[in-house]
Amino acid sequence: MIYLIRHGQTDWNLEKKTQGHTDISLNQNGIEQAKQISKIIGNYKIDKIYSSDLSRAKETAEIINENFGLDIILDKRLREINYGDLEGIPRPTLSQDVWDTFNNNPEKLNAEPIVNVFDRIKSFFNELDYNENIIIVTHGGALRTIMYYINNSDNFDKKIYDEKYRDTKINNGAFFECDLLNKSIKEINFKELEM
Repeated sequence: MIYLIRHGQTDWNLEKKTQGHTDISLNQNGIEQAKQISKIIGNYKIDKIYSSDLSRAKETAEIINENFGLDIILDKRLREINYGDLEGIPRPTLSQDVWDTFNNNPEKLNAEPIVNVFDRIKSFFNELDYNENIIIVTHGGALRTIMYYINNSDNFDKKIYDEKYRDTKINNGAFFECDLLNKSIKEINFKELEM
């Protein structure tokens, strides 16, 4: 089983700033979110923990790993999409024209095309041992791309991605169970687990 986790909250998340590759640490609420995840999955059998190398994901993974004492494997392929010139700018202040440019011609903003994110996610997943129980701590944009990959495998179709995945809301600290062999992914609600 693979467990997918979005990092805890940062101040930039709170301020609705576009983070991308900018290296921002967790805020206090983000630390608490990571502790909540840690408490919920502390008794799971886990073989490996992978994390994006960016601080907000790495710090989340470190808190979760207090239960397991494993070597966290940092992997740049799990990074958030690089938003280029848009990083650090509050999203609500960006015009629809700017977002359209980002979504259709990201290179004009020194940003990363979504197909590049897909290629690095695919490369990462191709190296996993699906018989292991694995935690992956990553970012919202990367998680949307992982969801696309799980449901659509090797071929990237931007039209399908834009229609079904691009605007999927993924909260800080979101936690998903993913069965790659059966191509299923479901979000786990912590309140259900506590019942």
